[in-house]
Amino acid sequence: MYEFEAIFLVALLFLIVYFMGSYRNRKIGVKYARAIKEYMAPHSEFVGFRPYGRGGFRSLCRMKKDGAFTRVEMAVSLVDRENLMHYPLSLLTEDRDRLVCWGFLREAVSSDIEVLPRQDRKSRQKLASQKELTEISVENGELMESFTLLASNPDFAQKLLSNSTVQKSLLETKSSLRRLSLSQHESRLYLSGDLRKDSLETLLNLLIRCAEQI
Repeated sequence: MYEFEAIFLVALLFLIVYFMGSYRNRKIGVKYARAIKEYMAPHSEFVGFRPYGRGGFRSLCRMKKDGAFTRVEMAVSLVDRENLMHYPLSLLTEDRDRLVCWGFLREAVSSDIEVLPRQDRKSRQKLASQKELTEISVENGELMESFTLLASNPDFAQKLLSNSTVQKSLLETKSSLRRLSLSQHESRLYLSGDLRKDSLETLLNLLIRCAEQI
């Protein structure tokens, strides 16, 4: 009898967490979408959204003709708040909502660039060997302590990453940025980061400011 009651209670708990988590993800998703639309509207002719994954969404921004980008695509992935096991596991994995952006530039660029958190040694080694990138430095101690800077064209990269506006935007994202990547072949700027409190605006700021300086 007690076993049946225990199974019933566990099932009920899973059901409650599922509905509460789904509701919470919908609210959070709407909040992110509104923030993206509000931020991108002044830079764009059109901002659209469609569902992506469980509770996440994708966004397409067709940029104004005087902007550095032709279009910006984004994907927002939400953590699995509907799953009861997410909550204890998140203490170990530090799972967070994620923003990924692809910005397609109007002009060609003359270097591949990778900006990674300093502690991400695995990605640094992998990208450096795959793309034949060289580690560079700039005259900003805080920036060098926070990030690893890699480039195929050190002169171009140092000029971009020494810009005070770019450096300020990078430092504002040092707790949330996972990767900032400039592709010479595709003329594309890629950004991924964790969506922490107020980090959405700083990540989008970094994307736009880098494009303006390029």
